[in-house]
Amino acid sequence: MAEVRVTLDAAGGAYVSLAPSSGAEIRDSVALDELDEAQTVSALDGIVLDFDFYGRLAGIRVTGAADSILPSALLEQAEES
Repeated sequence: MAEVRVTLDAAGGAYVSLAPSSGAEIRDSVALDELDEAQTVSALDGIVLDFDFYGRLAGIRVTGAADSILPSALLEQAEES
């Protein structure tokens, strides 16, 4: 099973690292609030996808209120950053 690490920040945001042990450097980030669908799916307004050097998805940054965007099962295993 893949290792996933979730951290919460003091402002209510979160980061879901999809490969925490790899130490991959983030090369590109894509904010989803620019998508047309963000008008109908409010969670997209607070999500940024981070990609590594090879273009693989390395993490998901939640800039909005994590408890309104992420499933409670992920938040239950989250660590404070």
